[in-house]
This record gives sequence, structure tokens and C-alpha cells, in this order.
Amino acid sequence: MNETLNVPLQTEQLGALRVICLHRPKALNALDLGLIEALDTALTDAFADESVSSIWLQSTQARAFCAGGDVKALYQAAVDQPADVQRAEAIRYFSAEYQLDAKIEHSPKPIVMWGRGVVMGGGWGLFAGGDLKLIDADARFAMPELQIGLFPDVGAAHFLQQPDWRAGTLIGCSGIHLTAKDVLALGYADACLDENGARQLKDWLAAGGAPSDWVIPALSDEVAERRDDWYSALDALPAPNLSDWMAHIDVSTFEPFRQAKQQWQSGSSLSVALTWHHFRRLRRASRVEALNEDLMVGAHAVAEREFLEGVRALLVDKDKSPAWLYPGIISVPMSLIDRFYRPVAGAPLISVDAALGGCRT
Repeated sequence: MNETLNVPLQTEQLGALRVICLHRPKALNALDLGLIEALDTALTDAFADESVSSIWLQSTQARAFCAGGDVKALYQAAVDQPADVQRAEAIRYFSAEYQLDAKIEHSPKPIVMWGRGVVMGGGWGLFAGGDLKLIDADARFAMPELQIGLFPDVGAAHFLQQPDWRAGTLIGCSGIHLTAKDVLALGYADACLDENGARQLKDWLAAGGAPSDWVIPALSDEVAERRDDWYSALDALPAPNLSDWMAHIDVSTFEPFRQAKQQWQSGSSLSVALTWHHFRRLRRASRVEALNEDLMVGAHAVAEREFLEGVRALLVDKDKSPAWLYPGIISVPMSLIDRFYRPVAGAPLISVDAALGGCRT
């Protein structure tokens, strides 16, 4: 493989296949601006190379595909700054990340994602844009933003709600962790491959095979049973009201629902309420429409005390004792939720044209 000095990527050309590997192992491939820019450049190069028929994106390590955005770096840029500076720092980071997400979502060449290990937050945002989405048996997915006073961004209100809005809303509002079986059962990935299976598929793509022609294996009986369990639990949810959902989940014996209850006990009630509202607002939005809304809401969120306190407690001081503003969702005022939807000066438009530039084919 070829790795440029100080660029956190490795690339390899295998016949008609361009393999791109994320390589920030100590940070579990957290998306800082350096990695975002490097990946954007690598994709632009692959789009322009006529010898490349398809692209494969993975990590150099099995432990993590990508653990999410580098929110600690964003915190350090925003802490103790005026609100306008905090929003500007958020826009600088999020706009770069979201344009990358749009670029992958609308890639002119098919992209295969192989999500091994941890796939969370912004990592799921990358993964969701793939044309063929593969995982390994150790994959663990989550959108855990409520633990740092944020909300599931990167267009999650679009891609989480695509298979079933109830599952997507629950995952977004609770930050629960999904196993490989859950991810397959809910339709967020197409198949599970081990090293040998991935190698065979790479060889086939290198020889000119198209990802769309690859025969996706049928779900195993175990995954099919897990899917039935999920839909039985989702069908039992009451009418879509956040308080009613939480009351139902509070007494449920379904393991993911029990996990949601635990996440709500430690997470930000403001984040839960904001996510519920945001996902309902964007239930029929496209990925790009969701990304633009996320940019506005995210800029305001970074300027809120809740985000700074959440990152401080979880990632900076690591005392895991955030002093959240609200004890429960009932105490979160709607006027505060409305504040997140004020236009932000200087926010660029996330668009397919801006993401792809001259890379359309």
C-alpha cells in the first residue's frame, strides 16, 4: 500500500479497484479535518482515474472503521470563545465533513464500504453513503451523540429512517449500540464478510466485476429471527409521542429497549428532545436536505453549554458526570428547540455540485 507522509490514508490499486484505507489507528479513525481533506482528495483522484471502475473504503485496523467526528478538537476550538466564534468553528468543521458525506452519497463510481469493528457517529455517516455496505461479525454501530449534548447529524435523520422510521428514530434518540446481527436485521448493511470473503470480493471487483452484480447472500436464520424480534418490539410501540415511547420502553424486556432506558439515564435530555423533533421534521428529507439542516442545528448546538459540558465530562476531564441542564424531556422548553433552527450567517450550502465539482460522469 501507498501512504503519504502525515496523510492518514493508505491507498492501493488492484486492477479496476481503488482501495482506500482510513489510518488514524490511535484515534480509531476519528474524523479530524486532516482525515476529511485527505479522504476527499483520494476520492476526487479515484473519480478522475479512468482505470478505476469501483472504490473500496475500509480501515487499516479491524478494531474500528471510524469512531466518529473529532468532537474533542471541535470542543478545544470552541471552549471559552464567544458564541459567534463557536458557531463559526462548527461551520468550518461540519461543512467539510458534510460535503464529504454528500460526495460519497452521490459518487459517480460505486463505493463499497467494509465496516469492521466500531462504526459510530460520523463513521456511520461515511458508511451510509456506500453503494454496497458490508460489515464483519464484530461490527458495532451507534449514534451516541446524546452522551455529549449533541444530536445525530451527518444526515442521520435521512439514512437511519430509511428502512423503518421507528427504528431510526429510536436509534437516533437513544444512542443504543447495535450488533452485527442488529445492523443486518434492520437493513443498515447488506452482508457480513470475514477477511477471506472480503479478499475474494476485492479480487472479483479488481477483475472488473461491478458491485451491483455481486449476489448478496440471504440472511441467516439467526439474523431473520433477530429481525422478527425487532419488528415485534417496534410494532408494540404506542402512537408516536416521545413521552409515551419512553414510558413503554421503561417496562419493556426487549434488550435494545432496556439499553435505551440506560442511555437516557446518563444522556442529555435536551439532546433526546431535539433529536425527536429533528427526525420528525426531516422524515421525508433527502440526505442533502438533512445535511443542510444539520449544519444549521449543529452550529447552534456547539454554541450551547450542553455540548461543551458533555464533551468536558466524557472526553476532557473524563469524570463522566455531566451537569445537564434538564432532568428530563418534559422540562425541555419548545422555545429552546426552536432556537436551533435560526439561520446561521456564513453557513455554506451543502450540495451535490459543491461536493463533486467537476467529478460528475
